[in-house]
Amino acid sequence: MRRSDRTIIVALTAFLLAVPLAPNARADTAIGFRGGLSIDPDQVLVGLHIQPPPVGRNLYVVPSGEAGFGDDAFTLSFNGDLQYQFGAGQDVRPYAGGGLSLYYYDRDGGGSDSEFGVNALGGLVFARQSGRPIFLEMKLGLTDRMPDWKFLVGLMFR
Repeated sequence: MRRSDRTIIVALTAFLLAVPLAPNARADTAIGFRGGLSIDPDQVLVGLHIQPPPVGRNLYVVPSGEAGFGDDAFTLSFNGDLQYQFGAGQDVRPYAGGGLSLYYYDRDGGGSDSEFGVNALGGLVFARQSGRPIFLEMKLGLTDRMPDWKFLVGLMFR
């Protein structure tokens, strides 16, 4: 891994971890786990996400990060997604949006690369009275060197 790759990865990881710890973090900020599968590369994904309060009516900025394992590679994806949630206040809320990602790809045989990418996404949030919503999400990579598809499931904690 090149020094510049490590610097970018460390900086973005620190940012993702610092957001929920900020002194003005509100009680309606959700933090959660995500996992799933990607296609091309075919990998198992695990990660974290943060859902701060909406920035507009039903509009959320959701930073997240995922590590991918399999297909003779290790990957890291740092995402900044914009989601519009339909049917606020409903028990099941569909959402749609898109985002930017920094994608790090390390081949098992040697060699690594980092690139920015763009994706489109959609999903469903299943709101629960316990304050731990579950979501299903599908992402379509719109640029080269990004996974063609990601299928994710996650759990949020408030």
